[in-house]
Amino acid sequence: MTKSLTVLISRVPRNYPSIFRMGFCCIVMVIIPGCAFQEKVLIPADHPQLPVPTENEQHLKREVARLEKLVAQKDQLIKNQKVRQIDQANVIRETNKEATRTQVKSHRLATKPGTASAIAELDASLQQLKQERNAPFDRILRMQAQHLFETATLLYSKDQYADAMGYVGQANNFVKSLQSNPASKKTSQSDHLQLDFHVPMRIRLNKVVKLYKASDSQSQVISSLKKDTVLTTVASQGTWLKVSIEKKQGWIQNTDFQLE
Repeated sequence: MTKSLTVLISRVPRNYPSIFRMGFCCIVMVIIPGCAFQEKVLIPADHPQLPVPTENEQHLKREVARLEKLVAQKDQLIKNQKVRQIDQANVIRETNKEATRTQVKSHRLATKPGTASAIAELDASLQQLKQERNAPFDRILRMQAQHLFETATLLYSKDQYADAMGYVGQANNFVKSLQSNPASKKTSQSDHLQLDFHVPMRIRLNKVVKLYKASDSQSQVISSLKKDTVLTTVASQGTWLKVSIEKKQGWIQNTDFQLE
């Protein structure tokens, strides 16, 4: 600053009066510091003002955060439920496997001697029934028992003892029905089991009979069947036969018929 002032003063002509030169120096000394001061003034830049969130916006933000947290909890709950379902499916699968193993084991427990003894007892009962005079109705039951006996014998020869015992049990139901007191058959039909026939058999009616909806004379009558009508027998219950004809099924009482 002093050097610049000396240069300016030196340029003033020497023939100027001294008072003029002193005035010029004073003006220069006033102007130069002012200019220097103005150069150092910095104008602050304008910063953008951030908007102040309103109360409604703050409420919406809190609500969004709450819903996001709720969705996260629901997702975790669904994941936990899927894990439990997978665990339950595995338990059921293992239970089914165990049940299958138990069934196989029970079939193996049906031994050859026990099955042979049951078949022999059934054979003896059938031989005794053959020696008796049987009505057509009883002959149907005896023939059903005979078919079941033959099936059991075939399964026994193939070492399928459990299946053979199942057929022996069915045959014994027919034998018990044949051996029961005829009077007791007529008193209470509901006490007798329905015995499905292993082999359907055809019969021909010797007189007109009624076809009932159930094995009960008080049930609805489906139709009246003429003499010589051919029916297919499919089951029995007490003194009743379940028959089919022309896509209809019903029950007839133990009546006069002959085997085809």
